[in-house]
Amino acid sequence: MMTTQQTEGDSAAAIEFPVKKVGRTRINAIYRTIRDRICFFESPPGTVLREGALAEEFGVSRTPIRQILQKLESEKLVEIRDGVGTIVTGVDFRRLRDVYDLRLKITALIGEMGRKGALPEAVEEVRALIARADKLRTDPDIHAFWAIESDRHRLINSLIANEPLREIHDSLYTQTARVWYDIVESVWNEALAALTAELTELERALISGDLTAVAYSSRNYVVYSMARLARHFDPG
Repeated sequence: MMTTQQTEGDSAAAIEFPVKKVGRTRINAIYRTIRDRICFFESPPGTVLREGALAEEFGVSRTPIRQILQKLESEKLVEIRDGVGTIVTGVDFRRLRDVYDLRLKITALIGEMGRKGALPEAVEEVRALIARADKLRTDPDIHAFWAIESDRHRLINSLIANEPLREIHDSLYTQTARVWYDIVESVWNEALAALTAELTELERALISGDLTAVAYSSRNYVVYSMARLARHFDPG
C-alpha cells in the first residue's frame, strides 16, 4: 500500500455534473465516487485531495466539494490540514476495533427501530444480491464483491426507520469498509462464503418480516469481519 503523498489524479473515470442546481442526489453521487476511490485504494493513504481539482472534474463549485470532504473527514477517511489540503488517512487498528465494537451495539438496535411490516421489495433485492454473489464463485472479481457488500449494507441501512440511527449505522460502516476490502482478496473463499451465508440468512429474516432476525444476522456478519481483521492485524 502506498503511503507517500500524491495528488488525486485520473484513477477513476470522471462523472459529469451540471454546475447549476447541484442537488442532494448529485452531491451524494460525487461523495460515493470519491469515497469509493478511497475504499478501493485508488486514492491511497497520503493522497492529497484538492478542492479545486475535484470541483473542475465534477463540474461543480467548490462549496459542495468542501461539504463532501468535511463528511469524509467526519468518517475518518480524510484529514483536512490547514495549509496542506485534504489528505487520505491511514488506518489505526485500535480505533478500528472501537468502531467495530460500536457497530455491534448499533446493529442490535435495528430490531427495535426498523421499518415494520412486510418487506417484499427488500426480499427481491437480497435475492438479486445472492445471484450476484453466486456468480463470483466461478468468476472472482474483487470490485464486484465490494459492490455487493456495499449494496448489502445499503439495503440493511434502508430498513432503519430512525434517521439518526440510520446515519450513524452508515457512517460506522464506511469507516471500516476500506480495511475489510483491503484483505478480502487474501481470504477470498472464506470471505465469499461468509457473505453468501449472510445474504441467505438475511433473505430468511426478510421473508418472515422479522427485523430482530435481520439485526442478529447483520450483527453476526460484523463479528466475523472483526475477527478476520483481528487475525490479519495481529496474527499472534
